[in-house]
Amino acid sequence: MKIESVEILGKKLQLQLGLKTSELQEVNRKINKRLKSLMVEYPNLDKIDILSFYIVELHEEMYNIKTKLAKEEKRFVKISGKLLSIENRIKKEIEKLDIETFE
Repeated sequence: MKIESVEILGKKLQLQLGLKTSELQEVNRKINKRLKSLMVEYPNLDKIDILSFYIVELHEEMYNIKTKLAKEEKRFVKISGKLLSIENRIKKEIEKLDIETFE
């Protein structure tokens, strides 16, 4: 992994992540855009408060994604069960046809 530089709230950071340079730059742009937006929205908050607010916001977003993923996984398991049931019925029908053919 390569060490990359980003700038957040005027502070340069060096990070070693598994992201491509272009991906890291996009993440950096999104972070700075949202932080600037929060600073305009909450002008009385200092940088630490803004970062704390942003962390909570990101946590909420991750929680929502995790919840959505869990629902999708349940749906997938249900669909897989139905497909397995259909497969078993088809196999039984094929076996019946094979038995009838040989009689």
